[in-house]
Amino acid sequence: MTQRSVLVVDDNAANRDLYSDLLEMTPFTAIALDGGDQALAVTRQHRPGLVLMDINLPGRSGLEVAAEIIAALGAEAPPILALTASCLPDLIDRLQAAGFVGLVSKPCGVATFLEAVTWGMGEQAAPFRIFSC
Repeated sequence: MTQRSVLVVDDNAANRDLYSDLLEMTPFTAIALDGGDQALAVTRQHRPGLVLMDINLPGRSGLEVAAEIIAALGAEAPPILALTASCLPDLIDRLQAAGFVGLVSKPCGVATFLEAVTWGMGEQAAPFRIFSC
């Protein structure tokens, strides 16, 4: 069990690399995936302490992948933060309904990203939090 790890799911290689590099500035390690197909299996195997999930993934959306993780792992599911540049009016309601603990607006600065990861890896005091620049 590696709760000091963060699973990063993003189809954009530059974003994955950036998030992985930024995680090197923290006590946490990154596990990076380019899509959601393996997210449940990797979450089961590595037991990350946090999942950073892009919403607009090819194939299945990040909403679907997060719902699968939460349904399969229940109370054992790690907190999931959405990573998205999307500004759909009902997005926050949909994220909350799917079980996300928060949203990180892309693009975001280094300080915002690190704050979101630190918050996500800790005890979330608020039911849902939005991190944006």
